[in-house]
Amino acid sequence: MSGWLGGIHVHRMQQGQVPVVDFLCTSCWHHRRVTGHRAVTDLVASDPITQHKTVCPAREDHP
Repeated sequence: MSGWLGGIHVHRMQQGQVPVVDFLCTSCWHHRRVTGHRAVTDLVASDPITQHKTVCPAREDHP
């Protein structure tokens, strides 16, 4: 991989492997990794991109 891509990336979703989700904000470089079926499901359902936009320190419109 030649660079970091922001957003949500799901890895290892083949049969018998533990799923991994990485969330990366390319504005402030906040990174969060979650492993396991239940944790991955919960993170994706919580819409981390929208939640992070409200607290991202790199946003100019952040209070």
